[in-house]
Amino acid sequence: AGVQMGTRFICATECNVHLAYQQKVVKSKDRDTVVCGTTTGHPVRAIHNSFTRLYTTAERQGAPVEQLMELGKGRYSAASLQGDLDNGSILAGQICGLVHSIQPAAEIIEDIMKEAHLVGQRLAGGN
Repeated sequence: AGVQMGTRFICATECNVHLAYQQKVVKSKDRDTVVCGTTTGHPVRAIHNSFTRLYTTAERQGAPVEQLMELGKGRYSAASLQGDLDNGSILAGQICGLVHSIQPAAEIIEDIMKEAHLVGQRLAGGN
């Protein structure tokens, strides 16, 4: 068993993505994401922007996989390295609605452990 926590850790101060990308994740809500790439066999969840509208429209119109792959080329780098929040692919899960800060990874882990401990106590009947 395991968990995927990429969205939370992309907002770690140690993560070398563009600050604008991290700030966009923090400002976003759970309903601000869309799944793209389902027709290519490589689905991803990203924050709505000009690029996702263009991409999902092309998918709905039946664009060939090759065209979609070309359309997506370089889009993650545009967002994560260059901070292009309109034309880049801002990959993030629905959990972005629960990410409220950019903080060191150690603090993120401490928060996760504290919350897990509290949940464990509640499940054991300790409120």
